[in-house]
Amino acid sequence: MSLLRIHIPSSWPDVEPDAALPWCSLGARGELLGAGLAPLAELPRSEACELVLPAEAVLLTRASLPRGSKQKLRQLLPYAIEDRLVAEPDAVHAATGPAPVAGQTALAVIDKAWLARLLACFNGAGLRPRSAWPETLLPALPADGWVMVWDGRGGFLRSGEHAGMSLDGGLSTEPPAALVLRVAEARAAAALPQRLLLRLRDGTPPPDVEAWSRALGVAVELGTEWAPLRHPDVIRGGIDLLQGAFAPVGVTRGDWSAWRLPLILAGLIVLLQIGATTTEWWLLSREKQTLQATMEKHFRAAFPDARVVVDAPLQMQRNLAELRGAVGQMSPTDFLPLLARAAAALDAGSRSGLRAIHYEAGRLRLDLPVADQAAAEQLRQRLADAGLNSQLQSVSGTAPQSMARIAITGSRP
Repeated sequence: MSLLRIHIPSSWPDVEPDAALPWCSLGARGELLGAGLAPLAELPRSEACELVLPAEAVLLTRASLPRGSKQKLRQLLPYAIEDRLVAEPDAVHAATGPAPVAGQTALAVIDKAWLARLLACFNGAGLRPRSAWPETLLPALPADGWVMVWDGRGGFLRSGEHAGMSLDGGLSTEPPAALVLRVAEARAAAALPQRLLLRLRDGTPPPDVEAWSRALGVAVELGTEWAPLRHPDVIRGGIDLLQGAFAPVGVTRGDWSAWRLPLILAGLIVLLQIGATTTEWWLLSREKQTLQATMEKHFRAAFPDARVVVDAPLQMQRNLAELRGAVGQMSPTDFLPLLARAAAALDAGSRSGLRAIHYEAGRLRLDLPVADQAAAEQLRQRLADAGLNSQLQSVSGTAPQSMARIAITGSRP
C-alpha cells in the first residue's frame, strides 16, 4: 500500500492558500517512490495520506492526568495544562502519546481552529488524512543525546521520545537562546545530554559547531541533512494529532457505501445457513419421532400386554430371549451357540490347549495358551473376523507359557 506524506508550512492555508506543498510517496516498506511540490488540487492520489505539521504549530508537554473515561478525559486535557498555554483551553486541541511514563502522559497541543481549517481543505480536495504528526518528533534521537534541526533562522529540538520544542533565531557563532536555556535546565536537573546532533535543512550553511559547543557546554556534531519528505525517517514514538473530534472517519460512517453490499450478502449467507441448519434439524427430529413411533407400534402389536415402552428395540430383544427360553430354543448368546462359533474360529492348537471355559449371563470367557502378546491379539482378531464381539482381557505369564483370557459377548453389531 502506498502512502502520500505531505509537509504543511506554517503559513498554509491562511496566508498562502495556493502555495505548493512538499510531498513524497512511500511504498509498503517505506521506500521513496516519488517526491515533489504541488498545490493542493494537484497533489497525487494515494491509498493513504498523512500530514507532517510544522514544529512551531505544535506544543509538546507532559501532564499527570486523572483516571476516567477516554471521552471525558479528552475534554479535560487542555485544562490540565492551562498554565502552559497562551490561548484559552477551549481554543486548543490536545492529543495524548502512546503510554504514560512515571505517571506523566505526553501531550501534543495545537490550535483547534487552524487544524479544522487544514482538514477541511484536504477533505474538500478529496484527500482524507489518516494521521498528522508533529515534525518535532520525526528525526531519530541519538542514543546519547539530542537532535536539532536548523535552517539558519530557526528550527526545532527533539530532546526525548515525546519531548521537544520549537526554536527561533540562532547565528553562525551563537545557538538559539531557547536552546541555551533548555541546556541550562537539563544541567540543573543532572540530565545533560552528551552531545547535540545538528541536522541542517536543504541548502543551510553549517554554523561554527565549536562556537556552539563552547556556548552550550555540550559537544555539537553535524549530522545528515534534514529532508523528511525526500529521505523520510521512520515515525517511531510520534503523537498522532488526529484524535477525538479530529479522528478519521471509520467504516461505519465514511466508507459504508463501499461495504454495504458485502455486508448485506454476508448477512444473507448467515441467515440462509441458519435456516438450512434449523430445517435439517427439524426434519431429522421428525424422522426420529416417526421411527420411534413405528418401533413402538410393532412392539405393542407383538406384546400387547406391555404397559410401559421405554426402549422398544431393547425390550423386544429381551422378550424374544424369554420366549425362546420358554420353548427350549437357544439364542445366539447362549452357551452352546457361543462356544460352537468360538471353537470354529480357533485353530487346532488353540482348541487342544484350551485350559478353562466360563459362561455367565450371555458372556463366554476362554483361557488359552499363547506364545506372546502378539499371538493373543491375532487370536482375538480371528474371533472378530468370525463375527464375534471379543475382548482380550489379559495376558499372564511369560512366553512361551503365556495364558490369554478372552471374553466373547456375542455377534458384532
